[in-house]
Amino acid sequence: MEIKILELNPDSVKILFVGESHTYMNALTQEILTDPRVDVASYNPQLHFTDPELYVSTKDGVDPIAVIIDAARRISADCAELLDAIAKS
Repeated sequence: MEIKILELNPDSVKILFVGESHTYMNALTQEILTDPRVDVASYNPQLHFTDPELYVSTKDGVDPIAVIIDAARRISADCAELLDAIAKS
């Protein structure tokens, strides 16, 4: 996965996700929004053939990159749990 950090501030970040789908961006954005440390999380789908941009703003100076990493880890854990359940069936 290739990303480009377009803007980085102490409590916000804008990241370009090169070649990623809207499916992934929807899942990531929704997971980020479950975090109580987050003020805003949105991605700009623009045109179907452009790379999506994710914007995250946090409360109380929380590192927005850490919030994104935490959300990605939760998604990964959910996927691992699903794969494990499928393997056991």
